[in-house]
Amino acid sequence: MKKVIIALSIGMLVGSSSMAVAATSKKVQATLANFKVIVNGQSKSVTSDQLLYKGNTYLQLREAAKILGYEVNYTSSTRSIEFSAKSQAQADWITLIDFSASYAYEVNLQRDSAEVYNISKDTKTILSVNTTGLKENEEKVVADPSGKTIRYTKLQGSLVLNRGDLKKAGLIK
Repeated sequence: MKKVIIALSIGMLVGSSSMAVAATSKKVQATLANFKVIVNGQSKSVTSDQLLYKGNTYLQLREAAKILGYEVNYTSSTRSIEFSAKSQAQADWITLIDFSASYAYEVNLQRDSAEVYNISKDTKTILSVNTTGLKENEEKVVADPSGKTIRYTKLQGSLVLNRGDLKKAGLIK
């Protein structure tokens, strides 16, 4: 009889403690979805489902980084997530999206072409990048208004600009 009482007591303690933890944990209700992911016009394969929560779509960080050509490392001691270019060649280039976001440039497609990107600042067009027929790793050159040339190419399906050329042209620091 003592064994039964002890077993029941332990069971109730474990059950009540797990219920207490569950009661203090925040729960969210999300929907699983599977979207087609397209980067710079190229479809990318995604192995995990995405989550839809309050009108936002969430993709696993590692998968998003892989699609965009980055490696991800997590350091538990500092609770930090680090993104880095997979190769030095990638570090020499900046995606058009990162360039726009990091340096406050506006990027728009030219109205009559889905393959010409106009890069502007304060409503003044600084560069027009024509990607018509641009192949993976094929380099092309565009000149800024002062005549300085900036190389661009396609890396893993993303349009990228040469960082060194952007620095020489005074477009980034």
